[in-house]
Amino acid sequence: MVILCAAGLVVLYAAGGWLGARVLHRYAVDTASDRQARLESVAALSQAPSLSAGAPTGAKPVEVHVALIMNRVGDVALKESAWTADFNLALRWTGEGVSPGETFRAANGEILRRDKVDSYEHDGERYEEYHVVARLTKIFNPANFPFGDDVLLVELEDAAQGSEALLYVADESSSGLRTGKIMGHVKVLKTLTGVVYPRLETAPGGSDATHGSRATRSKFFFAILIAPTSLYVYVPMFLGLFASVAIAFIAFFIKPVHVDPRFGLPIGAFFAAVTNNISVASSLPPSDGLTLAQMVNAAGLITLFLILVESAVSLYIFDTLGRERLARFVDGVFFAALAIGFVGVNLLLPLAARPL
Repeated sequence: MVILCAAGLVVLYAAGGWLGARVLHRYAVDTASDRQARLESVAALSQAPSLSAGAPTGAKPVEVHVALIMNRVGDVALKESAWTADFNLALRWTGEGVSPGETFRAANGEILRRDKVDSYEHDGERYEEYHVVARLTKIFNPANFPFGDDVLLVELEDAAQGSEALLYVADESSSGLRTGKIMGHVKVLKTLTGVVYPRLETAPGGSDATHGSRATRSKFFFAILIAPTSLYVYVPMFLGLFASVAIAFIAFFIKPVHVDPRFGLPIGAFFAAVTNNISVASSLPPSDGLTLAQMVNAAGLITLFLILVESAVSLYIFDTLGRERLARFVDGVFFAALAIGFVGVNLLLPLAARPL
């Protein structure tokens, strides 16, 4: 009966792990589809239309060639859906009546710092380079975090001039990453640069166009497809949980009549696991469905609860029934069953969450 009960627990772990793996695999498929759609979308944008398509009929805008070098990605706040970009922006143009270095803005965030580091004029061509720090918006999907990939996007536009006066031109050959490692524990898969000309509605009497008309404004973008080096993020995220469960397993080697250590270890581990759960949940944005983090935390808490239940059963067999040998046998069998179940689930879930 003891062996059958232990086998039943292993089957329950396997069933729970299989169901969780199915959900995470679906997330991985969705992530792969979203990645392909993002790449196709950004690639389409990078094939910018001709300048004449971005400018109003008859206009002769100043062409501003833009190059972006990303220095560092920092302060990524998953829960706040924001990240900080540190980059150098080079602007090169020929013409009068525009000051692109003073009027560019982040379309998807806020520029925190704008320092001119170089400027010159040669044969009518002007050049300016700025060191920029910007806080940008990005909605992160926590479903299979930290397994998966995502796109970080810098979008810049001129705040003062419409496309009748100024048009951005992407300098792709001069854009890129300062170094291959712009962020710890993150792998850069690809970068894309381009210009898009979104149409903007303007209110009657607006400054960008004549009364009741529609205006266009060129938008420069620099996209980085990234993927975290998952194990370097995954293990620290759940290190407290794994350590708590490992400590709780020591209880199986303590006689059940030694109530304080036998029950104190898993109870203390349970509260430590709850604390780890709260810490992980507070660092991730909310999700409509089950996430990998929730599944791993649930597996840990259920295992700790089962250790407490087994300890109570073992105490009853040892103390009330007086069958010390059977109590030791129950401890050994359930130690093996719970260890196999917990380790198996925590190997299966990350494997299922990996990107395709």
